[in-house]
Amino acid sequence: MAAMCGFRSLPSVLNTTGTRRRRKKQIKSEKTLLTKDQWVILLIVSALTLVAWVYLAALSSADMAGMSMDMTGAADPEMERQMAARLQSAAFTPTVPAFSMFVPMWVVMCVGMMLPTAVPMFFAYHTVSKRRGGGRGAALAVAWFVLGYLLLWALFGLACFAVGTLIIGWAGAAVTSWAGSMAGVAVIFLFAGVYQLTPLKNACLKGCRHPLQFVLNKWKDGAAGALIMGMRHGVECIGCCWALMLVLFPLGMMNLFWMGIFTVIMFFEKNNKFGIVICKATGTLLLIAGGVILAVSLMKMI
Repeated sequence: MAAMCGFRSLPSVLNTTGTRRRRKKQIKSEKTLLTKDQWVILLIVSALTLVAWVYLAALSSADMAGMSMDMTGAADPEMERQMAARLQSAAFTPTVPAFSMFVPMWVVMCVGMMLPTAVPMFFAYHTVSKRRGGGRGAALAVAWFVLGYLLLWALFGLACFAVGTLIIGWAGAAVTSWAGSMAGVAVIFLFAGVYQLTPLKNACLKGCRHPLQFVLNKWKDGAAGALIMGMRHGVECIGCCWALMLVLFPLGMMNLFWMGIFTVIMFFEKNNKFGIVICKATGTLLLIAGGVILAVSLMKMI
């Protein structure tokens, strides 16, 4: 009778509701569980990241040993900061040894810090490549994508080296002393904090936070296409992260603690639903820290 009147019985409604709930749970589990291919990508990226951090740790230990010898007897924190800045600026001197030291250090830093932040993008690219008929070739396509991504970061590092070389060649020891001073640290913090709150930062962040949309909109076939797409993602990633990387200069380019902190910040900025909030919070903290450091610096001058 209920069926004839267009009504469904209570058991039928409950059964349908239960089926829908089970389907939602299944869809949710499919989204959260990694596929076999994604596990392989994650393991490879994790291995590369681990090797990079071990290398950086060894390099940092060597630098700290050299700094401790140079700073023997130095009790003034300001003097220590300036000496550390001079040691870091040595990497930007226009010499072949400096260039040969900077390039591998920068590439390894990018592998250790930036590669983990792009894992969701690698997943999305592999998924789309496989569905487009890539099959086993999808794994090779991901390798080309990663290569393009790191290549763009390497080119950015070379540009930084060129700019740093020009500045140091023009200003000499003055710029290194300023960068190591409290006023220099404050200006860098304030500059990075302001950038964190700009529309450009938000635009780059949105591009990084929607990997599947990026892959579908920017898709190009073949190995060359994968390389180009990786470089395009590198552009957006640099737009997200360059200011935070700049903050590492006064904090210490080889300071593993701060490198780890900023790696975590950049990862969650790019891959968490609260990424915009984290970005604005980081920018606000940098502005506050920069303002406090600048105020203390000005008080010392009075």
